[in-house]
Amino acid sequence: MLRIRLRPSFDRQLRKFTKKNNDRSRSVKEALRRFQIDPTHPSLHVEKLSGSDTWTIRIDSGNRLFFVWSDEGDTAIFFYVGPHDSYRTVK
Repeated sequence: MLRIRLRPSFDRQLRKFTKKNNDRSRSVKEALRRFQIDPTHPSLHVEKLSGSDTWTIRIDSGNRLFFVWSDEGDTAIFFYVGPHDSYRTVK
């Protein structure tokens, strides 16, 4: 099974992103669970940001989980959660 690692900054952002929003919290947990089981699942809409090593998976129509692959390629390292347009500042 694919390994997932969360950077400390991701934990802080996740708490802020899901604060008082149980639907968001469930959506994030489900996206991570599904990604770990099958990273190619169509509902995740996994995409690589052009000109970057950053990848995203879809939480909902406007929000994404941002990650990079470890050097070994067996671990997804999540570092940001937020609006899709955040890619402009996250790269």
